[in-house]
Amino acid sequence: MDIQYNIITIKEKIKAAAERAGRQNEKIEIVAVTKTVSPERIQEAYQAGLKNFGENRVQEWQQKKDFLPADCKWHIIGRLQTNKVKYLDKSVVLIHSLDRFSLLEKLQAEGEKRQIIWQTLVQVNVAQDEAKAGLAVEEVKDFVETVKSYSHVRVLGLMTIGALDASPEETRGFFRQLREIKEELIRKGISQREELPHLSMGMSQDYELAVEEGATLVRIGSSIFGHRN
Repeated sequence: MDIQYNIITIKEKIKAAAERAGRQNEKIEIVAVTKTVSPERIQEAYQAGLKNFGENRVQEWQQKKDFLPADCKWHIIGRLQTNKVKYLDKSVVLIHSLDRFSLLEKLQAEGEKRQIIWQTLVQVNVAQDEAKAGLAVEEVKDFVETVKSYSHVRVLGLMTIGALDASPEETRGFFRQLREIKEELIRKGISQREELPHLSMGMSQDYELAVEEGATLVRIGSSIFGHRN
């Protein structure tokens, strides 16, 4: 599995998808999903130019981060348990999965204690998939408004996961809906456009659709590192 070749191919596809949508591809970043990937192979992706890496589990992030260069930017992309927040540090640049008040409270408490302002994305269950976490669409507005009163948590955008069994047309619809939710938050004055730069959506099987619909962060694992065992 040639990691460097895979990354070049993905970047070319992102550029083409951005051009189809009339977007600048410089605004789109790859978050390499490193679940079960060894530090040695992550290092290969780093050498190929990637700096953003996403882990599903805090424990796995802890085991890897010290083996990799200090300028790696770590993203927590899986469901974050409240009892794991205390292990996070400033190398975590973005939490993609803020999805409930108990987590918001815990992030605020830890942030106050350690003088960290956590950068987060609100996870939205656009696909209404019972197996997935995330706020219901109708809950997003009030939740984002509430976060504004928390001094150590900042929302920089929204995240969603497409449904596994969805058709490309359905998946595109989910991504478009997430973009529309963000636009509604701006239109209603809940957030300024510059406060919500990010839409995290799209994985190995659908990142081109996500880019066409406005993704700024695409979470890609198997297309970089190969399929997990």
